[in-house]
Amino acid sequence: MSVNRLTFNMSPNSFFNRSAKWRLGDLLLLVVVVIVSYPVYHAKPFERQFTINDLTLSHPFTEHERVTDKMLFVYSFVLPLLTAAIMIAIFGDPKHRLYLVYISVLGLSLSVSLTSLFTNFIKNWIGRLRPDFLVRCQPKKGLPIDTLFYASEVCTSKFPDVLLDGFRATPSGHSSQSFAGLGYFYLWLCGQLLTESQSTGLWRKIFAFIPLLGASLIALSRTQDYRHHFVDVILGSILGYVIGHFTYHRYFPPISNPLAFKPLLDDSDVSLDLSLQPGQGAEIEPLTA
Repeated sequence: MSVNRLTFNMSPNSFFNRSAKWRLGDLLLLVVVVIVSYPVYHAKPFERQFTINDLTLSHPFTEHERVTDKMLFVYSFVLPLLTAAIMIAIFGDPKHRLYLVYISVLGLSLSVSLTSLFTNFIKNWIGRLRPDFLVRCQPKKGLPIDTLFYASEVCTSKFPDVLLDGFRATPSGHSSQSFAGLGYFYLWLCGQLLTESQSTGLWRKIFAFIPLLGASLIALSRTQDYRHHFVDVILGSILGYVIGHFTYHRYFPPISNPLAFKPLLDDSDVSLDLSLQPGQGAEIEPLTA
């Protein structure tokens, strides 16, 4: 028996087929990702060996970070959310405003949440040491140089959480989350402002580029605070932008599309023919003005 790859032979009236426009399956995925992220974030990282005379691990511990975790959440999620809401309220078509808000928020939330989950999972598996690790460790006095040690053998730190966090350098979470949220928002602005149209001014593209500039500054601040090596920041930035790019294009057409501002399934502009028999393909109707 052949299987319709779009519907998995489920009835057109089934929950997931009837809710295709509202992406309820993706909303459920978002809930699962948020729940799973908690134990992953608190999982114990792999503890690599180190030498006490490694200069790359000897940077000072910054007490007051340039961008804290709370500030990161505001910059990468809250600020794009508020800006998008204001723009939709001012320029959005009243008939489509609610759906545009819903899809935009769902995409942004998934982009940031998925990136956070993947970043923390990879961090714990790699277990690379932060540039300020030796200050976190507080190694015993009189230890030989050029000798590999485990933290349990030489560290005297009385703050185990701070010490374990020293093994979570790669990739940079601030970098990945900032590019996931602000990278997604950059593409969103490009679509809403039709920046790729030859009929629009260059100022629109420059305005849309501001989120990427902000993400870059957040990422670079992690090297200034000696929380990350440059390679951590680069890898985190790439990871975040790739996920943001993927998530955006699941809900919106390419930014070069004349209707880049419209979600893909808005008003069934792109619809799935659920009446097809199992084994048949599905026709995708083109976007129409």
